[in-house]
Amino acid sequence: MPSPRVQKFLRQNWMLLSVLLGAAIIAAWFIIHALLQFVWFHDPEHVDVELRGWMTPRYIVKTYGLPRPLVLETLQLDPESHRPKTLKDIAADLGMTLPELTALIRETAETYRQGNK
Repeated sequence: MPSPRVQKFLRQNWMLLSVLLGAAIIAAWFIIHALLQFVWFHDPEHVDVELRGWMTPRYIVKTYGLPRPLVLETLQLDPESHRPKTLKDIAADLGMTLPELTALIRETAETYRQGNK
C-alpha cells in the first residue's frame, strides 16, 4: 500500500497521470506497430510476393522496395490522388489480371534494381 503522501499525490493529480498513462500507451502502440512492420517487411518470405486483390500500391512500395513515383507511374495512377485503390481495382482499370499485374511489377522491379546496382 502506498504511503499517505503518495496517495494524496495520486488523488490530486489523477487527471495529469491519466493523460500521461494514455500518452504512454499510444506511444507504445506506435513503437510496437513500427517494429512489427519492420520485421514483416524485412523477412525474405515477404519480399516480391504474389500480388493479391486487397493490397495497395503502398504494399508494393514496401515489399518490392520500389520508389513510390515509379510504382504510381507503372500502375498509371495520379500522384495527386489521395484515394487509396486496391490492386484488384487497379488491375481492372488497366484491363489486366492480378497475375499479369504481378508480372508487370516484377519486371519493373528487376529493371529498377539493375539500374541501381
